[in-house]
Amino acid sequence: MEEAGGSVNCPHKIEDILGILNAEISGSKEKRALPAVMLLLIDIDNLERVNRWYGRSAGDGVLEGLSQLLRDRLKDGDLLARFGGDEFLMLLRGVTLKEAKERSEEILEAVKSREFASDNLRVSVSVGIAHYFSFAFSGDELLGCAVEALALAQKEGGTYKVFMEEEEWDEK
Repeated sequence: MEEAGGSVNCPHKIEDILGILNAEISGSKEKRALPAVMLLLIDIDNLERVNRWYGRSAGDGVLEGLSQLLRDRLKDGDLLARFGGDEFLMLLRGVTLKEAKERSEEILEAVKSREFASDNLRVSVSVGIAHYFSFAFSGDELLGCAVEALALAQKEGGTYKVFMEEEEWDEK
């Protein structure tokens, strides 16, 4: 198992995602339009319990299984990276907030219905969604919004939350 930013069979690094995200934001400023980019920050709920009760090899199996599940759901233009010990970051491009929510729901359901590792473990994930808006000026700021949304989702577990969802956004 690799450290944050490393790969549990993830095709990209955090730096890749932030670089592309910053380019999308910069290009959209020139066009005077909001970029159609979404960040999904996906956390495995209670992975430390899996490691404690079933051993680290079972935890590693869950990480590998989730990595594969997420890779299987990548579409053209999407990027996936390992973000932390039990977190993954997915960049979705050319999607609306509604589509990002639908993709998050698909991930949540796929994880709930899958058995991980050799012990037939079932886990859940929490997802934080951040969408670009006028006061996030960089990829790092948008990532911070995803972290905030994830913190809200983790309070309930097995769900997704959107940063600043109560605001009305024009998704042309």
